Amino acid sequence: MRALVLTALLLIPIALLAQKPPEEDEDQPPAADETQKSTLQFKFKDRPSFRYGDTFRLDIKSKWHLDFRSFSPPITNLPDDSTFLLTRARFGLKGNVTKYFEYEFEREMRQTFADVQERHPWRDNYIDFKPLSIVRLKVGKFKMPFGLEENTSEDRLDFVFRSRVTDFLAPARERGAMLHGKVTKRLEYEAGVFRYDGENSDVKGVPTAGRTYAARVSGEPLRYLSVLPKTIRHTYLGVAFTRGKMFEGANGQHGQTISNFTYFDHVYVKGDRQRVGAEVSWSEGPFGFRGEYIRMSEQRLEQGIRVNDLPDKISRGWYVTGSWMALGKMKSNGKDPKTPFLTGGRGFGAVELAARLDVLTFFTEPGASTALPSRSPRAANLLPNSDRTWTFGTTWYVNHFVKIQANGEREWLADIERAAVAGRSVFWTAILRLQLAM
Repeated sequence: MRALVLTALLLIPIALLAQKPPEEDEDQPPAADETQKSTLQFKFKDRPSFRYGDTFRLDIKSKWHLDFRSFSPPITNLPDDSTFLLTRARFGLKGNVTKYFEYEFEREMRQTFADVQERHPWRDNYIDFKPLSIVRLKVGKFKMPFGLEENTSEDRLDFVFRSRVTDFLAPARERGAMLHGKVTKRLEYEAGVFRYDGENSDVKGVPTAGRTYAARVSGEPLRYLSVLPKTIRHTYLGVAFTRGKMFEGANGQHGQTISNFTYFDHVYVKGDRQRVGAEVSWSEGPFGFRGEYIRMSEQRLEQGIRVNDLPDKISRGWYVTGSWMALGKMKSNGKDPKTPFLTGGRGFGAVELAARLDVLTFFTEPGASTALPSRSPRAANLLPNSDRTWTFGTTWYVNHFVKIQANGEREWLADIERAAVAGRSVFWTAILRLQLAM
């Protein structure tokens, strides 16, 4: 009943806008006339927005995720065994001050509406100074420049959840400063220094590494090779790198299933943590493809039982995704259908089918030790374990405000002794998500 009431309240604004004709994208407002340039205007296109000509803009954002889930076999060690979960309840402000400054402030409010303890309630909170297209400065808290899927907005994801590879190997948000810009029309760079190593590497909200440096170069460099077919030249490519000094202790990156079962525990580390990543994305008409490879190495200096150095712990993962827009078309922003349902006349929206395979593996540097493999957190030769996940999903892009996703995920663990259910290495998860965004 609680879920139904909350859903009904959130759908009220959409119902009120059901007869609103389609308008231009919110980030490309029509040119203001002389009257608009000298007065404060209120607009409600895709979200409430206050504007003072081209000098000032303040948009009010909100995003809600309501999930219904089930597991096979049933999982009994979940912190919350209910089938309904409120997984997002975010409010924020976004806009610009003159053409030189952009800003965004966003906070997660789930603990207000549900019995949830948020370790990082503040999400994106930054100011971006843009004097030139080739050099810009972003300061505050935001996602580090690493990971294609991690840096893709949830509005544009093909699935309910990001891959296990992204969740555990990409650093995510952190406080810092970053220079970024466009070297050419098709090539961008990002380089920054951050206080810690990102929220994804935390242990119960506590950072595991200190100052971290990150850099990324991405774009469509094949555009300049005219000998290639046009379709191939549209391919997006990127490479990224991070390096930081870990805090000594049981701070090595761990692995968990979707049901939060730990199949590879934290190990003792000391020294540098380094990531390297490569990413690719391609789309043509209704079809799309993307993939990513990430390798993380963590030093274990003086972490042996005799205070000796141990071989580096390696975390390696990759995923590939294929998608097909089976019904309808999307706008160029990638999150709104061209013929929205309810808010766009007689349109139905758009329906996408997608599949993804991701593999995440933990082990020690091959050939670095002749010791027998062990699960001990101080073992010279860590017993490997990996999580292989197939995800199948369909997404109905109803309109700008509503997206409905249904996913089925099949996980397979290599080490059956470290599985959530004794004697089982294969697990299924079903998720139905209603996303409401403004």
